Amino acid sequence: MKKEYIDFVCALHGYLIRSKEIHWNTNSNAEHLLSDDFHADLLECEDKFMECCMGMEGKHFQLGKLLPMVPNAEAFIPMLKELERDILDMKKKCTAPTDGGLNNILDDMLECVNKYKYRATQK
Repeated sequence: MKKEYIDFVCALHGYLIRSKEIHWNTNSNAEHLLSDDFHADLLECEDKFMECCMGMEGKHFQLGKLLPMVPNAEAFIPMLKELERDILDMKKKCTAPTDGGLNNILDDMLECVNKYKYRATQK
């Protein structure tokens, strides 16, 4: 499996961890609920991304390779902005015609991030 795929899914898993930490650490019920919704959406995106990679390469994800890379951001909106940069960086690596499925998933991830950046402004 390509290293950039493994690294990206490890980063996504780190965002799942951080979003759950934010969920448990907030004093705001709105952020508590929002971070939980985001976590569920990101979990689905992570699964779609890796399943597409496995289908493209005809390989299973190896046990022991999921080593979460937790983001630097410790608040919800900064975390979303950091994730957005990581997604855009991954998109730059998916330039082959066969990467179309991955690009669609990455575009869906960007849509998700932007939706939650907006929803985080709602009180």
